[in-house]
Amino acid sequence: MRNEKKRPLLTIIVFLLTFSLISSVLLGTQAANVNTFQTQLESTLTPHEPILIYNNANFSDYSLPGSGTELDPYRIENYNITTINTAGIIVRNTTDYFVIQNCYVDAWFTAIGITIVDPGTGEISGVTCKKNKLYGIVIGETSQITVKNCVVEDNIDVFGIGIYLIDSFEITLTNNTCINNNYGLYLENTNSCDISYNTFADNLEYGVYLLSDTNDNIVHHNKFINNCGGAVMQARDDGVNNLFYEASSEQGNYWDNWSSKDSIVPIAGLADNEDPYPLDEELIRLASLFFLPVLIALVIVVYKKRIKKKS
Repeated sequence: MRNEKKRPLLTIIVFLLTFSLISSVLLGTQAANVNTFQTQLESTLTPHEPILIYNNANFSDYSLPGSGTELDPYRIENYNITTINTAGIIVRNTTDYFVIQNCYVDAWFTAIGITIVDPGTGEISGVTCKKNKLYGIVIGETSQITVKNCVVEDNIDVFGIGIYLIDSFEITLTNNTCINNNYGLYLENTNSCDISYNTFADNLEYGVYLLSDTNDNIVHHNKFINNCGGAVMQARDDGVNNLFYEASSEQGNYWDNWSSKDSIVPIAGLADNEDPYPLDEELIRLASLFFLPVLIALVIVVYKKRIKKKS
């Protein structure tokens, strides 16, 4: 008889543990897509002069593969562009589709600059930008561009910004690593961007800086590690309605100087913002693991009280 009474309780506990395990596995799988640090690109990359595209016609000047359509974009790929020129790759005033992928770019001032291109026509993927004096990647006066799986590193001279977004909106930044720059990511007059699953590490100033003319940007599932010389606040927000968490999942970011006991991470800046849902290093919600034992204990107490009443 006692064994029969224990079965419902055991079933509930098993269900809770299983549910927690499944949630952790799903989140861990999602986090596995995050790139930590790329190694230097293979020496098999082809050395190439700077690629400067100022209109659609310039794409053909470089004999690039592709036709410029959505299904067959021009491809700037597999190049090692190391130059004393002011920029490595520029794409400006175009309407054709293009992809910049699997390249290494080291230029004097800016590695890659994308400005005034048609919405949704460009993508930067798997590129390493190093040792530029101003910007690793700059995107301006455009929208719906994706930057993913890139490493932007050692851009520390002069202003030194890893990724700079200006006068743009709906830019997607995901799975990038911004390390050892002055600023990891810098947004100016830029709105409605999705900034997720990136790593901002060892930047001299803030890992992410949202200026006062930014709004409605979402910063979530990123890793902030030792930015601002290990200061308490590794990101700054002076804008309006920017979020440092994903509302649908109630999950924020990982902060290496913030322990599991802290429920809210303050964000520096005039916005008086915060990350209310900090994650652990595997980008799993800390609170869910913390409250599970409490929830199980509560279920046991309630169950025992009900058994006593029945008896």
